[in-house]
Amino acid sequence: MDLGTAIKTIRKHKGLSQKDLAELCGLSVNGLCQIEINNTFPQKSTIRQICSALNIPVSYLLFFSISDDDLPEDTKKTFNALSSSIRNILVPDTSKESVTA
Repeated sequence: MDLGTAIKTIRKHKGLSQKDLAELCGLSVNGLCQIEINNTFPQKSTIRQICSALNIPVSYLLFFSISDDDLPEDTKKTFNALSSSIRNILVPDTSKESVTA
């Protein structure tokens, strides 16, 4: 489970700096940094605060944190084939959307 990288990826997608997210969650910037580089695993209440600040359900964050090591060998191929499509649905890439006047 790669929770820290998932938090960092979603935070960047949302256009937030570490300082912004840390303030929204009531964490220190160093504390958030330690989570994002997977040096520390946050408590359940901290995960909820982070998800609330990112405006996503906890289940989205958990999905984004699944790594190949978490999957049984017989499901890796299927999961990886579906993963990018599901990720795009959960957190769409807004840089590809056209803007109409």
